[in-house]
Amino acid sequence: MAKIKFNIKNVKYAVPNSDGSYEGVSPKSLGGAHQLTLNGTYSEKPIYADGLKAFVLASDQGLTGSLIMTYLNDDYEIDMGRKMRIAGGLADIQQLAAKEHAIYFEIHEQDQNDSKATLKCWLFNVTSGKPTEIFTQDQEEPTPNNYEIPITVLGTLLKDETGTNNYVDANGNTLLVWRITASPTDDGYSTFGNSVPVPKVTAE
Repeated sequence: MAKIKFNIKNVKYAVPNSDGSYEGVSPKSLGGAHQLTLNGTYSEKPIYADGLKAFVLASDQGLTGSLIMTYLNDDYEIDMGRKMRIAGGLADIQQLAAKEHAIYFEIHEQDQNDSKATLKCWLFNVTSGKPTEIFTQDQEEPTPNNYEIPITVLGTLLKDETGTNNYVDANGNTLLVWRITASPTDDGYSTFGNSVPVPKVTAE
């Protein structure tokens, strides 16, 4: 059945522990969402032999895009190393490194029977840059500014059914996971946004 997806809400983020795990980490609100754009960084390189295309080499480097927020919580910028509370106020500071983190958001889904559901999503190993801010003056009505944050989704390795070892397919390949989307019929849906899940295959 055909379905459409729309809206974005309840954006949160989580910063991993020093060992890279998210065990015991509680997500924080990122702010009020307006728009999320995700672009796949996928390319193909054809290899020719004897005048014919013999092979196609695929390269999937994850996702890039932007997250536009109507309002942005200061804690996010502080945790990303772009702001610091100093004497006299909140300072924009030099960002010394990209900090990997996970981002959670929810979207709506509707099928052709007008049945609606909320989908819950996690993006893995995200890095973000300094947000673009635009302030404008409207002579009649207040014009709120948006924050446009460039993001890159690096992904995390898929684990086996135990959640401990990396999954390896029949050809010896490991696989990266960029995003997990949970629907109301999936196990653990009700608590899916409470912590960062470990992507793992279904036990046979």
